[in-house]
Amino acid sequence: MTSLWYRDVTLGRQGVVALLVLIFAQWVLSTLVSAQTIIIPALSVSERYDSNIFNAPKSLLSPDSKPEDFITIVTPQINIAHKNSLISGRLFGTGLATRYLHNPSRDFTGWNSGGQLNLTDAAHQVSQRITSLSVRGTYQSTPSTTGFGAAGGGLGTGFGSTSGGVLDSGLVTNRASRQIYTLGVEGRYQLTGLTTLNATYNYTKISFGDQSGGVNNPLFGTTGHQGSTGISTLISARDTVGATATMSHFIQEQSSGGSGQGSFTTITETLNWRRVWTQELSTTLTGGGILKLPVGSAIPGQSVKSQFTPTATAILTYSSFSEALRDAGSSTSPFDGLPSLAGSLNPGGVMAPGAYTASMRYTYSIFPSYAFGGGPMKTHVVGVNANGGITTKLAGQVGMNYAHSTRSLPSSTSDTLGLTVGARYLIGPVLATLTYNWLFVSRSSDDQLSQSSEYEFSKKMVMLSFSYAFTSPSLSFFRMGEFGSTGTQGTGEGVSTPSGPGTGSSPSGDGSGIQRKE
Repeated sequence: MTSLWYRDVTLGRQGVVALLVLIFAQWVLSTLVSAQTIIIPALSVSERYDSNIFNAPKSLLSPDSKPEDFITIVTPQINIAHKNSLISGRLFGTGLATRYLHNPSRDFTGWNSGGQLNLTDAAHQVSQRITSLSVRGTYQSTPSTTGFGAAGGGLGTGFGSTSGGVLDSGLVTNRASRQIYTLGVEGRYQLTGLTTLNATYNYTKISFGDQSGGVNNPLFGTTGHQGSTGISTLISARDTVGATATMSHFIQEQSSGGSGQGSFTTITETLNWRRVWTQELSTTLTGGGILKLPVGSAIPGQSVKSQFTPTATAILTYSSFSEALRDAGSSTSPFDGLPSLAGSLNPGGVMAPGAYTASMRYTYSIFPSYAFGGGPMKTHVVGVNANGGITTKLAGQVGMNYAHSTRSLPSSTSDTLGLTVGARYLIGPVLATLTYNWLFVSRSSDDQLSQSSEYEFSKKMVMLSFSYAFTSPSLSFFRMGEFGSTGTQGTGEGVSTPSGPGTGSSPSGDGSGIQRKE
């Protein structure tokens, strides 16, 4: 009882200190910035029940392990948006102070940060044909588990992502410390009145450190470079067609569990078709092929021949508001375009009554494997999610993700399934978020790297969060259409990277990212 009392007092003091720091920061910064800058500190306090905090089969854990636990999370955050005649930018920084009830040795302090810089107006000084130019970046440092199927940023966990990025490839293993960096640049150029050229470059880097739970799986630190160009033409009032070419290069080296390294390169070509069927319904179809370039080696048996794999993506979106208007830039939220990192607080989240959006996405592509073995991994991913406003203060969320992955040399298959049900409710100026999640992971292999040929576990997570934004009125920060234009929630402890096409399976204009495996 004494230790519990001391823990509660310590957490209480930390929360009070964080609150006072945020209030002071708001007062100081508000006196130093112009009217074109918006600074909004925020604070969230969360409690989560996790039936398997180690994200590993219980048969592999040490005998004294306590996989069930209650976790308290205090999350101070600062959000900044600035705009002048040439550029606009958004930036946020989040601290994660996490305390475990039964496993205090797992307590940690983590950091999230992300930003987006819109240079379109500055680019117009060079050419009016440059229709967009932006830079995005994120940094995450948290000893946490993977966020497979994360549906965007937020404190509540949420499966059902339809982003289709490499973070959704589906392999989940035990918790490990990690550092993740991402940087992306995207630009669009209007060739003619109906034809647009798009170009993107994305840099990603992930490195792993110590693992927990007495399990020591091989984890591969990865550096990725992805560049793409695409062309799209409006052939009718409803139809846009085009093509995308992408080159991806991944450099991998084993971070723990032994030694090993490698790299692979892919070239992807796809044809894309987007159709707006009604003001609410739109679809996107993408199909093509991925060529994995050969890998030469002087070591017998290590050379790999070139391989060709088909790739396809299908996206369906149904929304009570016009996606076409959103694409045209009708939203005026100062925080639009911020990268979504789970564990951080996103603006928006509470839709107007009757407003809703539902999305489904299927992707088959090649993704880098980060656990048990490095190299390319062929993966099918299906994501479905829906968000809707129930009352002026209540919004609901449901989501599902399924991934099936196969890899060779060594041969293995894995399946991951995640389900989510959640709700967000405004209690005065405070946003309360409640989510329930169920995750199932199964992996079988013919290799000797893992401790068992069968790696299978499931877990349940329930998380309750209370969030407050230091702005007037604070509820405007949480209502969609005011400060926030989207309301998706992501994983609670993990953090997700910007979404993207993996090795190039997305239509022109999509971003790119990298998955972290632990």
